[in-house]
This record gives sequence, C-alpha cells and structure tokens, in this order.
Amino acid sequence: MRAEPRNPPGPAARNARRNIQRLREERRFSYGELSNRLTLAGHPIPGYQLGRLEAGDRRIDVDDLAALAGVLGVTPGELLEPPTVCDNCHGAPPEGFICVRCGTTSLGAWTGT
Repeated sequence: MRAEPRNPPGPAARNARRNIQRLREERRFSYGELSNRLTLAGHPIPGYQLGRLEAGDRRIDVDDLAALAGVLGVTPGELLEPPTVCDNCHGAPPEGFICVRCGTTSLGAWTGT
C-alpha cells in the first residue's frame, strides 16, 4: 500500500502528467527517447524518472515543465490545461465527477481522484 504524499498533486499537476504522457505517446517517444531529447535541451531527466512523473510518483517542477513543453513542442500552459481530446468528456466532466476514460476532474467542490 502506497502512503499518501504530504503534499499531493493538484488538478494542474494531474493535467500536466496526463498531457505529458499523451504527447509522448502521440510522438511515439519511449521514456529513453524523451530523456535523450531532454538531455540535449539541457535539462536531463532519466527515463525511469519520467515514468515516475507520469505515474504521479514524482512532482513536476517549473523547470521540468518548461523543458518538457519545449521538447514536446507545446507551451507550458498547454501542459497544464485539462485534456480536450477525450471523446467521452471533451476535457470537461460535470462538476464533482472524474472522467473514467481520461481521468480529468472537474474543478468543482470535489476534485480528488
């Protein structure tokens, strides 16, 4: 059983995690390929750490966000946005709900996963 982190990720971090994974898969980058590209960009993140980041076991700092955005060809703001490519919720599930397909949460009173 995994212990709950003292400072769990919020909605923006969850969005970034999902968007990073989606963009990495769309570009057909393995963790190793993305890691190599980040190293060439001057912000090395080992492949196993990218896996932890996508799983929510590693926090994303602002430098990580900027480097990942640059390598993935998007802006940092785009990584923070709710996913909109989901055919189920289109990035906006009803208030208080979580999309079962993409995991997006509404920003209503309850946003836990």
